Amino acid sequence: MKTVMSKKFESIDWLEHINNIERMPSMKDACIRYEKDLVSIISNNRKFDKPPVLMLSGGIDSMMLGTILKKHFDLKQTFSFASVLDTYDIVQSQKSARSLGVHNELIVIPLDEIIENLHLVRGKKIDSVNSLMCYLMFKLGLQKAKVNNVDVLNGDGADGLLGSLKSFTYIDTPYIMRKYNVSKEVARTACKMNDYKIANDPNRKRGTGASHLIKQAIQENDCHPILPFKHREVIGWVNRLPYEFANGEKRYPKNKKIHKEFIKYMGDYDNSQERTVMQIGTGIYEKLQDYLMQTYKTKTPNTAVKLLVSSSSTLPI
Repeated sequence: MKTVMSKKFESIDWLEHINNIERMPSMKDACIRYEKDLVSIISNNRKFDKPPVLMLSGGIDSMMLGTILKKHFDLKQTFSFASVLDTYDIVQSQKSARSLGVHNELIVIPLDEIIENLHLVRGKKIDSVNSLMCYLMFKLGLQKAKVNNVDVLNGDGADGLLGSLKSFTYIDTPYIMRKYNVSKEVARTACKMNDYKIANDPNRKRGTGASHLIKQAIQENDCHPILPFKHREVIGWVNRLPYEFANGEKRYPKNKKIHKEFIKYMGDYDNSQERTVMQIGTGIYEKLQDYLMQTYKTKTPNTAVKLLVSSSSTLPI
């Protein structure tokens, strides 16, 4: 068995995670609890009386929020941001909006507009093309949408809640299995829980991830951000669910089965959404990477981003 481990594995209280793993509820019970928690989070964090708006991607998580907002908060307006109109993300977001029975405004932000506004990321805590794209798409998109003084919801945070796709997240699995004499499933669940704990640590050094940038972009457009999946004190129990389903079905809840089933539970909605990455779904991600490397003469796009963020100009001197 491979014994590669993360640098700080010995300082992690894995037993705390193991002892806090939840018993797998029935899917109906999980959906009931999930609905109650999400309604509570949104209600307690609203700032404005008028109906909120939703950033609707082609993914599962924003559609899940859409069903909650439609039922409990009179959702009428959604927005989708893109650079290329025929990407899966955009086609599916339009389908999701029709299923919800709400208006969807598609905001187009072409590559040249992103490049023209690269100066806006100077001084920001941004260290990757993913984060750069996320910030600019939301900032420019909301400017074009001309919304203000309204609560804006986004589905960011659900990936970490359900289990990261990154293989490094589970690198300590062999060590945990040997030291605590637990199954691979238990060990991987503990890894998933630890990853979520780190991601939501308020004292964590910022710079990676997109949540703080989404909030910042929303606030800079005079709106109030609500990211329900980031409220671990309320829905952290989802993260504590076993990595695999009790009947042997693999990769639950990591494959987002619970979210797809939740959409069905909430009504006669389309739940054909897949796991998507908004930044890549714009259709210009690779082109922007190439532009940054060519402009800053770097071997990697993220190195170019770091030069851009720390520079006093959008172009290298």
